[in-house]
Amino acid sequence: MKNLFTIGQVCKCCGVSRSTILRMENRGLLSPARVDENTGYRYYDIYNVTKILHIQMFLNMGLTYDDAYSYYASSGKSPEILAALESRLALLTRAYEEMKLRMDNKQHLQLEIITLPEYVCYQKEFKGTSWSDKYRDMYNLFGEVVEKGYRPLISERIFVINNNDWSENEGENTYTCCVPLEPSCADANTVFYPSCTAFSMLCYGDDKAISKAHIEFDEKIHALGLKPTGYKRGIGIVSGYTGKEFSRENHVSRLIVPIEDLDKEEIDRLNRSGLIKNR
Repeated sequence: MKNLFTIGQVCKCCGVSRSTILRMENRGLLSPARVDENTGYRYYDIYNVTKILHIQMFLNMGLTYDDAYSYYASSGKSPEILAALESRLALLTRAYEEMKLRMDNKQHLQLEIITLPEYVCYQKEFKGTSWSDKYRDMYNLFGEVVEKGYRPLISERIFVINNNDWSENEGENTYTCCVPLEPSCADANTVFYPSCTAFSMLCYGDDKAISKAHIEFDEKIHALGLKPTGYKRGIGIVSGYTGKEFSRENHVSRLIVPIEDLDKEEIDRLNRSGLIKNR
């Protein structure tokens, strides 16, 4: 039959198994172009093939069959799917920037204005005198999260709130270590952080480089006239507690400070000042 294909041909063309195609049919995502009444053989057309490839693309992007169903049911205008894609795009962008930073061997990336999501965190306050103290406390706190049966939020890493100005070798400092959790883990022992606008800097290098970045970060906040609404946060993206394979010279951190919401004019002013993300 011209322009109709057997399930075997479709499987070979799309690189999927027969069970995958039948699963799509059972979920209402796919209907054969023709089913032979006598033999029960299924035949598929070009539209079926391209749809299978499209669904496979969604699955490779981390979406689900249910997401794909919603996409087609809404004629490709699903706000939920768009939000899911935006979330995955943000994760991929961050992973790209962090790896590129190490590959380029630069101290820091261009500064940026970001929107922090809501967080449910398990946290504790500590005191220490060095970056090693922070890494130790963050490591131990994460261990408590595992012991208590909480589920860490995959998309967000542990962060430290600097409860005062932090710089190496200036005596004991206080800081709060926070582990973002899945929202379902919220209980009397967790703390909620609302979404907010924040100023961010990606840093690369050893402890000395990160200490220097803290100073540059503070200077930039003042120069741009930003108004912090909370203490600085340090996120150990690649550090002593994220993997034994990474030396101190290859640590990557992100410095963040919540700031007052900005209107369009303020954002335009910052863009003109050179505050534009490198891609």
